[in-house]
Amino acid sequence: MLMKILGNPWLLFGAAILFFFSACTALRPADSSTPIPRKPRRTTSSSNVSSLRTDIINTARKYKGSKYKYGGTTPKGFDCSGFTSYVLIKNRVDLHRTSGAQAKQGKKIRVAAAQPGDLIFFGSRGKVSHVAIITQNDADGLKVIHSTSSKGVIEQNITHSEYWQSRLLFARKMLD
Repeated sequence: MLMKILGNPWLLFGAAILFFFSACTALRPADSSTPIPRKPRRTTSSSNVSSLRTDIINTARKYKGSKYKYGGTTPKGFDCSGFTSYVLIKNRVDLHRTSGAQAKQGKKIRVAAAQPGDLIFFGSRGKVSHVAIITQNDADGLKVIHSTSSKGVIEQNITHSEYWQSRLLFARKMLD
């Protein structure tokens, strides 16, 4: 089968395209070093939520520069949903492994109402293919931290990015 694909440039091209577009949405087993989900923190005041949001952003920023790895769920290499689940689970917030499953958790909110620590989803025609953590959403712009296939874990302002703005779907609040 592999020889058939390698011997036919059209099959090879098709396989490469399929691999590229399924990078964040395919179901994959978790690495054994993936943190074990625990019950979410119980928050009783807005200060606890604010503190947790700060902790999530600080945790995410520790991994800036980590390489992209298809199916990756550890600092040795992350894909987009592996990164978001790793960061939130490190902060005791239970989060599913894939971007499609994460897109069904929490409460759907308007992007304009999203706060640091919330998740933002991207895709086309309503189908989720990428997820990021919001680090800033104010007059200075919408900043996210995410694992990209081209640059690994980066933080960037996507306010004026035609690429990301054209794919933006919705945000979800994961904290009480």
